[in-house]
Amino acid sequence: MKPANPEVVRDKCIGCGLCMEVCPAFVLDVTQEKARVLRRDWCIGCGQCGAICPVQAITFSTLKLEKHSQQGAQPAVTSEALELFMRERRSVRIYEKVPIPDEFLRRILDAGKHAPTGRNSQNVHYIVLKSPTEIDRLRKMTLRFYEKLFSRVKGRLGTFVFGLFAGRKITESLRESLPKVEYAKTLMEQGKDCLFYHAPVIMVAHAESWDTCSAFNCSVGLYHCSLMAQALRVGCCFNGYLVSAINHSTKIKKALNIPRDHQCFAAMTLGFQKLRYTSWVEREPPTVVWR
Repeated sequence: MKPANPEVVRDKCIGCGLCMEVCPAFVLDVTQEKARVLRRDWCIGCGQCGAICPVQAITFSTLKLEKHSQQGAQPAVTSEALELFMRERRSVRIYEKVPIPDEFLRRILDAGKHAPTGRNSQNVHYIVLKSPTEIDRLRKMTLRFYEKLFSRVKGRLGTFVFGLFAGRKITESLRESLPKVEYAKTLMEQGKDCLFYHAPVIMVAHAESWDTCSAFNCSVGLYHCSLMAQALRVGCCFNGYLVSAINHSTKIKKALNIPRDHQCFAAMTLGFQKLRYTSWVEREPPTVVWR
């Protein structure tokens, strides 16, 4: 995130105070019926002040403002259309055997940059794997990681020792998954890809591990990417197995050139959707506490 260095064009300013109201960092104030930049060093570069100004009296040295085509009067999409779009979204694991054009990938990544980030840090880093060789290498490394992991919970002694470090719940979950893992391994040996589903593209999102907002930033950023992908008929499937493997394997993390002080918070496979879903699946109602 770069400082925006806001400036107030005093001849244009009408003193409405909207910029001060929307600024989350207390950078602006209104004195003598004009907006003033009083705490420039506190600016987080979000551009809220310039976006709200009705007379374009705020300029930036590092931000570009683009006039809203509808002046913000109406949302770009209706609630009915958005609900339909969200219900159409499925975790796609069967892809066409065709590459995704770079133009599509750029549009997908551009959607991610518009996702909100804590303190406007914009600290999400993306890794895009398109090379079949790179994807196969990552697949093999991830499978080796899980083969080693599950081998530790097959016997009673290994389960006991593993539980001391990982905890009872995680250990029980791994034990319960063993039959599925063994079956998936058999399918993998027959040529079926139960990990990446023969996807032509894999995206990984990582950020600073010390930043308490990084998990939110990466998850929401990649989800924004998935929505644009859906609009382009590119199917996606979030992959928690890969996320866990990256964060617990220094070899995988190093192979992806993820900095030591970074953590992977989200990953997904992408490919043109081969099948079309003709029905919606109803979900459980949200668990809510009203107060």
